[in-house]
Amino acid sequence: MPDQPSSASSASHSGENSSSSSVSPPMHNGVSPRMRSGVVNILPREENTNSHSEQSPPKDHPSAVRANSPPIPNDFTQMTPLSGYNEFRDISDRDSQQYMMDWSMLPTLPLGYDTGRSDILSPPGAESNSLVNGDVCGANGFIQSIEALSSPMPPRTEPAFSNSDLGSPLMYSGHVVGSVIMDNMSVVQEIEVVTAQEGWPAFRCNPPVPSSTCPRTARYHLERLEHILSSYEAWDTWDVTVGDTNFVNNGEISIAQFAPGTRDKILAITQSFLHKALEIHRVDHGTPGSYGSPNSNNSRFIILPPSNVLEDFLRSYVNTFEHYYTLVSAGELNANELMMQLGNDKAASLLILLMMAQGAMVIPNTQARHLTGGLAEACRISLFDIIEKDILLSADPTVLRCALLFTIQAAWSGDKWHMDIAMGQRGMYIAMLKHAGMLEPRQMSLPPYNRSSPDMVWRSWREWIKNESRSRLIYSWVMAEQELSLFHDTASMFSITELGSAMPDADRLWNAKSPSQWLEIFERTYDFSGGYQAGLIPRTYPLSLRELFRHFLDDDIVRQNMQLSPLQLRLLLQPLQGLVWHLRQLLSCFSDSVGSRKGSRTVTKASTMVRLEEVQTLLQRWYDLSDHFTKNSTSCPVTQANLVMFHLISLNAVTSFTGIEQLARREGFDGTYPQLIMLQRRCIQETEEAYVHCGQVLRLIRGMQKAIRPPWWPAAVYRVCLVLWTGGMSQSEFVPQGSVSMYADAGSSFAIDNLPLDHHSINQYLGNRGSGVPMLTKRDGSLISFDNPNNILLHCIDILEEGVPTRFSEGIKNKLKRMFDGWSNIQINPSVR
Repeated sequence: MPDQPSSASSASHSGENSSSSSVSPPMHNGVSPRMRSGVVNILPREENTNSHSEQSPPKDHPSAVRANSPPIPNDFTQMTPLSGYNEFRDISDRDSQQYMMDWSMLPTLPLGYDTGRSDILSPPGAESNSLVNGDVCGANGFIQSIEALSSPMPPRTEPAFSNSDLGSPLMYSGHVVGSVIMDNMSVVQEIEVVTAQEGWPAFRCNPPVPSSTCPRTARYHLERLEHILSSYEAWDTWDVTVGDTNFVNNGEISIAQFAPGTRDKILAITQSFLHKALEIHRVDHGTPGSYGSPNSNNSRFIILPPSNVLEDFLRSYVNTFEHYYTLVSAGELNANELMMQLGNDKAASLLILLMMAQGAMVIPNTQARHLTGGLAEACRISLFDIIEKDILLSADPTVLRCALLFTIQAAWSGDKWHMDIAMGQRGMYIAMLKHAGMLEPRQMSLPPYNRSSPDMVWRSWREWIKNESRSRLIYSWVMAEQELSLFHDTASMFSITELGSAMPDADRLWNAKSPSQWLEIFERTYDFSGGYQAGLIPRTYPLSLRELFRHFLDDDIVRQNMQLSPLQLRLLLQPLQGLVWHLRQLLSCFSDSVGSRKGSRTVTKASTMVRLEEVQTLLQRWYDLSDHFTKNSTSCPVTQANLVMFHLISLNAVTSFTGIEQLARREGFDGTYPQLIMLQRRCIQETEEAYVHCGQVLRLIRGMQKAIRPPWWPAAVYRVCLVLWTGGMSQSEFVPQGSVSMYADAGSSFAIDNLPLDHHSINQYLGNRGSGVPMLTKRDGSLISFDNPNNILLHCIDILEEGVPTRFSEGIKNKLKRMFDGWSNIQINPSVR
């Protein structure tokens, strides 16, 4: 009998007038020469991709934009000129920048807009509801910011860098335009997203802005989604070669074609999800001339993209997400089977739509970016709705999987409100996971089978997949929560003592494509040559994370000849990260002064440091295990991500990242050199070790394939950048005259981000404490010294530009550029010695 067959085949407000217009270029007939042709087109340029075809507007939309508004008062571009950023770049570097402005590509505005109005880029109703003293998204402000990009700047006699300057989200040397996608009316949506970047719940190297002043983006995401789903014409410019260029085949998972019935179900449910979300956000999507639907004034129906486009989104999901959170079994993602097997059409459609949104998030074109934001918002509302209507679904694995997909996508979306929601609702979803009893120990069982009965083998296979799916869902939540805790500097919501559920089994079993293949691997793994009759899997394998961590503490994993997969090694980092976080929190509570009381049982800073050193010894033990089990698979994406996480956790053990961000924001800093040195030493306890970990993070990230990097890789670059920048603050640029650099007569230089951890130069640098001069490596092979912190910022910005652009990576890059602008003219006062 053959294997069981599968089922079906598959606010505006105008800036206040100012008498000063020093940053405005000459006007011709009331229009700037840079704006005579229309609005500037700013798009990410990718090699071997069509950079403008997806963004070309309809030809029947003429446009005329006035740009003769006065400049914004106290515009940050007047205080910190763009030349402060460009003077550190060579002319050749400018030509290869990832984001460039092409003034010849001129998208148009819809008919019916009065070009004489100052609110032509604002949605209806915004005139009466403009943000008082907080809305920086008006047309005048946006046009003035663009005009200021290449206007000659007057010389400044003194630097200016204040919290009020940094609190203006759109006004820092025009770098805001890095995330703008010009496509008809989508400029407003992207401006709203970029304006709220300084309100992110983390990554605060610049003074944050209050959430109350950040524009709400959900409405614009939904409007853009409705617009691109209004007709097939939105997908006429879709180029499959974009996918072929950026997708790296997973090699294990194939994508089944959509069956007509599956597509029809998803279409109907998607429309209901979208209309519910539009109704909640009170978007009038059926009114002629509606801002949300410029080209669909006579229809409220949507059309899904062509099937090949949907499959591209799923392929992108498989080749990025499934490398790190393996939830697709049997080597095939089959939307048709998901719709039939899960038994709940809404939950199944929600899962498929979130997969598409996750895949679209890493595709660098306009349609994909609009789709991912709109689907995330519509699915968020419907996910909450189906749980409210049936509370039993709070324990349903499909619903919890949808919650996982939304949390990961929203947390790394680069949209301020989705990031806030992800951090807020993760606690609710993790509580649902715990209350469903999924973390409790559970003895896995299989129906008895006989090799001569294919039907019995098939039932055992399906039962094993059900149990394994539960395990992989649990520990995917553990990994996702660990990443959020690490990069947001918060405590983990999972305790190691409550993780009693069995860890995922071997990937080769999970990826088996048929019952016969699974049976062969299963019997070889567990040595059941004569069949399996007992109905129970031996409890010695796989272990729970709690049990594995006990073996890890006893240091008997290798002695007992246990085999660890990259996934299990990754999970071992979770309790180690928790230990580091709690000890760093305790250290931050001690004062710098020595206490007068010295009781025998008093917790002291010294005793806490000893405990931290013990945790660092455990981290070294983890690294040795990783090297032992994965030394032959260093190119494995999971192994590379594991090592990056290891170095980031080790970096937390020797640095105070919250203190580093406070220094970057100049909180508690009076501008004197002695205080700078004191703050630097408080932020970085072991400089050499911190530099080595930073270099390894950069080396590993650059070694990853660009298309399959984990979604948090820009956050890793951000943390490394700020640590290196803080270390470089005491060097030549800010050192008073007459002081000696720490690298004077230190020895020969070496590329700390281009050498493996066991290289003799790094070992000598760590062993002799500063023997050698660490350097960073540029793309052209040249080296960058640590003695200029601004050069470090520029170098990390270049690294961010090397990857596939997403809203999140662009947001991190904008933050670093703005930080660069703020510090480029700061002068440290050496008078207090």
